[in-house]
Amino acid sequence: MTRVLLTCISILLLAACSIPHRDNPLPPLKSPDTAAQVLLKNVFPGKPDSYYELTFILDNAPIFRFGDTREFSFYADTGNYMFGYSHGSKNCETSVYLRPNGNYVFELGPDCHIEMISE
Repeated sequence: MTRVLLTCISILLLAACSIPHRDNPLPPLKSPDTAAQVLLKNVFPGKPDSYYELTFILDNAPIFRFGDTREFSFYADTGNYMFGYSHGSKNCETSVYLRPNGNYVFELGPDCHIEMISE
């Protein structure tokens, strides 16, 4: 019985690690009509366990843990933001300005790679 219980708990914990997770809510939109759309792409290479740790950070607040997903999208008001990520013990960030009705794609990758690849 104990072995079965431990097996079930182990399976649940492994499944939970691979599920994307919201850590904090995104800032509420003040101007939805002019909000910019942002798509983040996880471009970390390797096995799934190397990108489970990736967490997107917006203005110093952890927002989204990628889990086994490779993309995350959201809307944000026009303005300046600090985009960043944590991956293991590494923390990276860069300043970003989002224009009204902009449509942005950013890559998050190794060596503090936070790059806008299309606007």
